[in-house]
Amino acid sequence: MRINIVHMGFFYSGGGEKVAIRQALGLRRRGHLVNVFSPIIYPDRSFPRLLKEVAPQRLVPHFPFPFPFREGSAMLASAILPLGLRKSADCDVLICHSQPSMWLGLRTNSLFDVPYVGYLHQLTTFIHQRPKIGENWNTPDFQLLSGLVGNLGRPVARALDQMCHRRARKLLYNSDWTRGLFSQEYRVGGSTCYPGVDPPIVRGAIRHNQVVMAARHYPWKRIDLAFEVIRRLKGNIPKLMITGKETSTTPTLRKRASDLGVSNLVDFTGYLDDETLSRCFAESKAYIQTSIAEPFGLGPLEAQAHGVPAVVWGDSGVKETVLDGETGFHAKPYDLDDFASKLQTILTDQELWRKMSARAVEWASSFTWDRHLDIVEAAVIDAQK
Repeated sequence: MRINIVHMGFFYSGGGEKVAIRQALGLRRRGHLVNVFSPIIYPDRSFPRLLKEVAPQRLVPHFPFPFPFREGSAMLASAILPLGLRKSADCDVLICHSQPSMWLGLRTNSLFDVPYVGYLHQLTTFIHQRPKIGENWNTPDFQLLSGLVGNLGRPVARALDQMCHRRARKLLYNSDWTRGLFSQEYRVGGSTCYPGVDPPIVRGAIRHNQVVMAARHYPWKRIDLAFEVIRRLKGNIPKLMITGKETSTTPTLRKRASDLGVSNLVDFTGYLDDETLSRCFAESKAYIQTSIAEPFGLGPLEAQAHGVPAVVWGDSGVKETVLDGETGFHAKPYDLDDFASKLQTILTDQELWRKMSARAVEWASSFTWDRHLDIVEAAVIDAQK
């Protein structure tokens, strides 16, 4: 089968990008002809080794120089202009990853009668904004898109967004929580299709007194809340390892850590290749995820695959990645004292840590890419009928 995948952008090594990449490579291994398209492609920023193998194609011309709102402008151009539609329509089925990919799927279906399957990571955030905990941490590109929609245009944008999802032949979701949100907002159905977890590269490393958080340095990931957690710990306070390529948000995070008096406890590792990231997980005692309304989150599962118990907020999709009391803890949303207390328990109760570590490996191993691909493949085959 000829399958084209459309993703909103490859500009960071995040969970959403990894899912699209693994779908492309996995479906190719199963004998399908798969091409990938995107309005934004930075080969050196998004899983460079894997993205080179995928070889995605741009839907709009590349802007060769940086300027404000460059990513937002590329998304808008791909949504408004008819660039790349014909080549992305040269397939039997499209797989569209959230917006603006779903809009492109709708247009392609209308013009060329190509069916499309939606793989949905979250509600469209400039229409359905995440809750603001403490303060507003939105990016300039998000503010551009939200500002263009505006209060008057939001009902129209919502109606078009709903149409994109209702016209899809099949809808797949990264978590039950995401599926529930779409059901509540748009009255659409579909199936949960959890992402898979890559097996650890590094095993049996000596554990250090460190806690890790793997998250893109974007405002809504609320890495600053991890600093608040660390400064609430007592005794032998661990080092907090913040992985991920630095962005324009990183200096703000460094300043926040300094203002809170924990900069000596925080290590911004920068981008880590697969083996180095695996080693960082394998050497850590615990994993924390402090992002707000996280739709899923591969980080906690990747850490658990390395035997690292995780603490996450007890709401949204991220709680589906951790078994509360078995492979880590769900903290009361958004109680920093409770979060810190649960992390302290993992770090100080050695017997509990050993039990959680062993159970975490077992739990994470149930999230496989083969199972993910079985669901995706069945959906695209059914969509073609």
